[in-house]
Amino acid sequence: MLKDWRQTPTTRWVLAEGPRAGSHLEFLVELCAWLCQRGLPLYQVNQYTPTLHPLMQGVECVWHRSGRAPEEVQLHWRGGDDLRAWQENPLRRIMLGTDELRVDPEAPAPGLAAPILERLRAEGASEYLVMAVPLADGRRNAISWATDAPGGFTLAARNELRNLAGPLGLVLDLLEARRTARTLLDTYLGRGPGREVLSGAIRRGDRRDLDAVILFADLRDFTAKAASWRIEELLAALDTYYQALVDAITVAGGEVLKFMGDGLLAVFPIGQPQALARICQHALAAALAARNALAAANQARAAAGAEALDFGVALHVGPVVYGNIGGQGRLDFTVIGPAVNLVSRVEGLCRTLGQPLLATAAFAGPLGDELVSVGEHRVRGLILPVELFGLPAAVASACRSG
Repeated sequence: MLKDWRQTPTTRWVLAEGPRAGSHLEFLVELCAWLCQRGLPLYQVNQYTPTLHPLMQGVECVWHRSGRAPEEVQLHWRGGDDLRAWQENPLRRIMLGTDELRVDPEAPAPGLAAPILERLRAEGASEYLVMAVPLADGRRNAISWATDAPGGFTLAARNELRNLAGPLGLVLDLLEARRTARTLLDTYLGRGPGREVLSGAIRRGDRRDLDAVILFADLRDFTAKAASWRIEELLAALDTYYQALVDAITVAGGEVLKFMGDGLLAVFPIGQPQALARICQHALAAALAARNALAAANQARAAAGAEALDFGVALHVGPVVYGNIGGQGRLDFTVIGPAVNLVSRVEGLCRTLGQPLLATAAFAGPLGDELVSVGEHRVRGLILPVELFGLPAAVASACRSG
């Protein structure tokens, strides 16, 4: 009969040290180091966790004794060859309800021919032990232990690993709750606001002042489209438009803060004043990359008989207040301030002036001659006219034709 798992040195170590880990991968590396010090002949360990994420099915952390760098592999929703490989993976058996599988890589059971078994066999592994790690809410994780010791694991080694199921479930539950919180906050609030909220900025009025490049984009003719298109067409169009912008802004280091119907608000925090020109360059590159991405998407839409999409974008630099506003029980993490009001109103002039992109002097100045003046114009809410800048004629024409 196995000892109570709370009484073993390894399970005590797991419960004491596991909650301090910053991630699943960090915990796995430290756990494997502990077990190796205790004499367990580990060769490779894989820990799989399903995750609540719109694009990923789960995350697999991998440790290898050879010194190969530990890695965290994102497993996206599968199809084709990936789906077939997953159906043969012993980890899938665990996720479907099997509590434990002992596999001889030299002679796996029928239906188990995953690439991991083929590789372990080629590398001389002698046993592959896969175990369920039950979580508090009834879900389960899975962990696999491979050894190259002659004859596989000893009974004592297997029992020590089996004793870990309970405490591993507690620790992995905690780590997954943290990861899920980060994922959900990043997905629905954005990376910057997500970090702010997790660090404790959760009360109404919590704020931070910062200088930032502000980007505001707006889809053309959205009101007419919303009135005449089927809802499926409208949602598909919005997804295509937003995907082009979000990908480009994220790659350039910006933070998407708001989707407002057909409008998008993003910021590029400046940090040090000497970084202004570089951040402005990144924001301009993001705006152009988004237009290129939407032009490519429009080709696919045209082939499917769908109408082309277009948007205007405005760029400005200024101070913003970054924080929580709203009611006591329903808050919104956003940026506010005169600079945000200005950039949204400047974007409204894109159609009037026939420009795909407009910027203020505060944004255009650090870029030298990359943008050209299109004159001074009245902006709603301001007494004095504002000088605005656009793309050079050849670039603007290419954007419009795209």
